[in-house]
Amino acid sequence: MSRDLPPVTVVASSNDEVTVNVLELICQSCAERILAGCRHIEGVASVAVDRRERLITLYFDSAVTTRERVVAAVDDVVATIR
Repeated sequence: MSRDLPPVTVVASSNDEVTVNVLELICQSCAERILAGCRHIEGVASVAVDRRERLITLYFDSAVTTRERVVAAVDDVVATIR
């Protein structure tokens, strides 16, 4: 799928968490759909959102997945939002 906005960008990360900027976190409905999708990413334990700053922080199990895979999966989730 294609979208008009740029892909998500990493703003902070560590061994088991990553914070990404998601421009599509505009309305409550979009935010809920994105968060629901992010909670289903393999290896993700929990998700926090800051709608005002348009940030999502994902806490993941580094034994199961990598930061790069999580970010790519978030981008895939966001791409499905219309």
